[in-house]
Amino acid sequence: MTNILLVDDEKLILWGLKKDLEKAGYRVTACGSAEEALPHLDNGPFQLALFDVRLPGMGGLDLLERVKAVNEDTQVVMMTAFADVEVAVNAIRRGAFDFILKPFSLEKIRLTLQNAQQAVRLRKEVDSLQTERAQRRPRYGVVGKSPRMQAVLESIDRIGRAGAGVVMINGESGTGKGLVANELHRLGPRANAPFIEINCGAIPENLFESELFGHEKGSFTGAIDRKKGLMEVADGGTLFLDEVGEMPLTIQTKFLKALEEQKIWRVGGRRPIQVDLNIIAATNKDLGQAVQRGEFREDLFYRLNVVPITLPPLRERGEDILLLVRYFLDSYQNKYRRTFQGLTEGASRRLLGYDWPGNIRELKNCVERAVILETGERIGETSLGLAPEPAAVAALAAAAPATTLPDEGLDLQTLLDSVEKQYLKLALSQSQGNQTQAARLLAMTRDNLRYRLKKYGLGDPETGKG
Repeated sequence: MTNILLVDDEKLILWGLKKDLEKAGYRVTACGSAEEALPHLDNGPFQLALFDVRLPGMGGLDLLERVKAVNEDTQVVMMTAFADVEVAVNAIRRGAFDFILKPFSLEKIRLTLQNAQQAVRLRKEVDSLQTERAQRRPRYGVVGKSPRMQAVLESIDRIGRAGAGVVMINGESGTGKGLVANELHRLGPRANAPFIEINCGAIPENLFESELFGHEKGSFTGAIDRKKGLMEVADGGTLFLDEVGEMPLTIQTKFLKALEEQKIWRVGGRRPIQVDLNIIAATNKDLGQAVQRGEFREDLFYRLNVVPITLPPLRERGEDILLLVRYFLDSYQNKYRRTFQGLTEGASRRLLGYDWPGNIRELKNCVERAVILETGERIGETSLGLAPEPAAVAALAAAAPATTLPDEGLDLQTLLDSVEKQYLKLALSQSQGNQTQAARLLAMTRDNLRYRLKKYGLGDPETGKG
């Protein structure tokens, strides 16, 4: 229900307008003077205000400034006699939406207030579109048929349609956390409201509070205008906090308070601003360990971790790799006006055998590169631009015995795991436990090496020593 502040010193007009507006569906706070209205400003927010230019004591223009100082989005309509038209025009220059000449009809009042509400809605839509345009980047749908990804997709569907107020998305860099956040918003009841993203790792600490909560004009050097924070811009919709583990500790306390109370304070502001929004946070860090190290507040961690979603790395989604390749291939063929008949057998084998430390982001870039560089009818292994297979692996494949399998069969996965484990031990031994050197010997990243050490229980993955 829309809240409206009504101020007029003529009791009969005040009573009549209050009754009429309540019948029209407004929640009305009626006052006989500006002084009587002031204490109610902190109890809002008021979406609309309707008052006379001429009031006993504090006048209508001064009350206009006080209302706008509390909430600049409050649309103020002034009532005035014909002789005060010049004053009313001045009021519009100072932030009033419109003025109505006395005597007036109740229909005129209702129509003007409806126009004022529509102006608020249009302004919020424009703010949302401008922010989205500034942040826009290519986005792709959430794709996957592997059992682990199917479970994730089912969770996204349930959580999104339920409109969960706080969701935490965990996953390595490049696993598609931003896509999941968009999908959660799209599926929920706030789908038509703003979706605002803030990358917590890309904002300098001294600007973080202003970006998140906004600031008042003159609140600090360089604050030449009042600015809405992203939490205020996202009001009614969803705020996506990417890389939330990078949020400065000094801001975490204030953000937790804002999250709990659904109120924000602009930098330099004197009154709180009510907001209503969903929060989606994403991180590639282990926030539990960050809490133990004192890098993340424990109370904020538990407040954000209400409904967790964990995205598996691409190396654990083997069935999805070629599916994603086809998805990206279709997109980039259209973008670059190229046509291919698919992949060569060697390219498919290379894609399936690669470990994808950069996950889906790396795969997407790989496909784009191939579409640009490939000169044949099919995407070949060379145009993928992936690091060559280690010489030891190629030699091992070349030396594989060309014999028949035993009648009782063999456990291929166990055999492969055994070979991999032996090479991990050999690399650690040769590098004297230095993980960086061991990773280089095996042509993999240090993170990939640590993952495999943990997988096979080879000592302490932090040190590589038994």
